[in-house]
Amino acid sequence: MSRLGVLLALVLVWVGGLASGGAPRPPFSELQFFFTSAAGLPGEIRGLTVRCECGAITAVDEWTAYTSAHGRIQSFCFHPTDSKLYFVRPGSGKIWVVHFTPSGPLSEWVIYEHPWPVQDLAFHAGSDGKMHLYFSELSSAGQGRILRLEDDGSVTTVEEIQSSDREFYWGGFFAFGPDGALYLSSGERLAGRLFRWRKEGPEEVCRVEGDRIGGFVFLGPHTILYANLDGVISRLELASGRRTPIYRSRGRFCISDLALMPTWPLPEPSF
Repeated sequence: MSRLGVLLALVLVWVGGLASGGAPRPPFSELQFFFTSAAGLPGEIRGLTVRCECGAITAVDEWTAYTSAHGRIQSFCFHPTDSKLYFVRPGSGKIWVVHFTPSGPLSEWVIYEHPWPVQDLAFHAGSDGKMHLYFSELSSAGQGRILRLEDDGSVTTVEEIQSSDREFYWGGFFAFGPDGALYLSSGERLAGRLFRWRKEGPEEVCRVEGDRIGGFVFLGPHTILYANLDGVISRLELASGRRTPIYRSRGRFCISDLALMPTWPLPEPSF
């Protein structure tokens, strides 16, 4: 990202904070994460490092971590221990995999093709203690299924997301929280809402007026980082509902999903 681009990003974050009642006070020294834009072509996974000093954002570094020459990327996740990136394209049931090596990424390949479009992906430990890939399938009226890809290539339905609650709407994005529970976001619907899914149905955890919650990740038990399906990534405190804009793309991206830094090393970014 150019020096001018960094300065513009900082100004926009500062102005956004003033508009919401004062400059944002991020309680962190550095955040490093990745995002994608479902509308971006070619499809890219972009990295961000946001640094903070004395309660103010001081630097935003942005780089391209991976580029797919074959189409857009809607949602993605990293394997927790193996150096692999998993992603899906808008409106497609194919789950793609890229293996990262010390010399760079290998060719993309399809690990599984679902008969219906896949909305989101996440790894989570199953009852057997092993890490499994979970993915979502969305039907009409904001309902659908969470499925698990088994070692033999078959799939198992883990949750049927159905509810008679008129206030509930699911946009297809999901994540597993630090408590092991399944969380769902309302996607393109306003106001943005985060739900905890229980056997009895959805339980609203947090609501953000005037914004949407698309893809999201947990920073801690009571804090998430989320994409608003436009060009903004924000930090959200679930207990208070306080939202802090972390990054604004200045109209370049419709950010759909994000992920934290994997435990395995990615190639060094070049700015």
